[in-house]
Amino acid sequence: MEDDRLGASRRLAARLRLLRVGGVRQSLARPADSPQAFVAGRRNLRVLLAGSGPVVGWGVSSHDLALPGALARAIAATTGRGVVVDVEAHPSAGVRRLARMVRAAGAGRYDVVILSATVADTVRMVEPARWRGHVTGLLQEVRASGAGVVAWLGAQPIRSLPPYDEEFRDFVQEHAERLNRAAREACAETGATFVPLPASPRVEGGRHRSPADYLFWARSIADALAPALIGHPVETGHHASTAEDRIAAIARLRLGEHKRDARLEGLVGTAQRTLGAEIAMFTVLDDRTEWPIAAVGAALTEIPIEQSACLHTLESPDGMVVPDAEHDERFATNALVTGPAHLRFYASYPVEAPDGTRIGAMCVFGRTARRPAESDADLDVLRELALLAQRELWRFDPSAS
Repeated sequence: MEDDRLGASRRLAARLRLLRVGGVRQSLARPADSPQAFVAGRRNLRVLLAGSGPVVGWGVSSHDLALPGALARAIAATTGRGVVVDVEAHPSAGVRRLARMVRAAGAGRYDVVILSATVADTVRMVEPARWRGHVTGLLQEVRASGAGVVAWLGAQPIRSLPPYDEEFRDFVQEHAERLNRAAREACAETGATFVPLPASPRVEGGRHRSPADYLFWARSIADALAPALIGHPVETGHHASTAEDRIAAIARLRLGEHKRDARLEGLVGTAQRTLGAEIAMFTVLDDRTEWPIAAVGAALTEIPIEQSACLHTLESPDGMVVPDAEHDERFATNALVTGPAHLRFYASYPVEAPDGTRIGAMCVFGRTARRPAESDADLDVLRELALLAQRELWRFDPSAS
């Protein structure tokens, strides 16, 4: 049986080279925008992409150009569904740090969880048998959390990574192959999918990574997961939040202190113009009231939670459209319908805080009823605007860099 234990001198040499590689990477671009990418569509798939290596996005300046955006597009093309990819990245995350990151993110609220730590632990020269135990434990934990599809990314060929010198590449490549075998075995044992990452074509000479590289890997991942993704059931539940959850998330973002935000008001204005509505708002809800963070055409500052239409939206799986509120038993006696405002049409899509808590909605109101046949088109517009508003909320998160 092959002895995978490495001598102390080889480990020390590997870690010294790792420090040098880290110094090289400090000069590289990496995404600094909100750690989320999406393709708007119906029946959203929620994806968590976590770890190091290609997850970090070296060489590009936004997550849309990096693996998250490419993956959202590739999975949407494969499944015909909307995709929202949340990113938890750390440049040096090995499997033990990755486990902490995944626990903090709450793997159970995702349909798909994709993990990456093989390259980082390869260059550390971790012992394969012990490492496999850590990977197996993490995969079992994620599977037990309720995540539907779980995948582990293998290390791409080390010889294809620019920062490493030739001698070091050959030395580490052998160890990468050991860890890839260990990860493949762990996936087979736990029911996860092992996704080998091939070397990307070098289509843009001189760049460490390009958007084309990330698109190449995203297609490889989507192809590997296609059987599981296509067979993944349409979600019948929802991510309803409690009032306590909403209060905590709103307080964390300090939304009560923000009076006007040009970006959010721009999105609300787009909703009003595109859908031809009298009123458009981005609302948030606590335990007692609903109030607008951004609004066009509305004089209201807040309403009691009992009159909130958006509270129903938070409980919906994929937004809602009410063509005529007078003929909907949920709203027929609402003061906004029977009173001076006399609102008839309502459409909205839920908005989540960065921690996944549904805190409000992007919504429009009209004083004229509409045909039910228009509902899908209205909801498609609101879905995309709500996801854009959701991305903007990352600017308010105190943990954002």
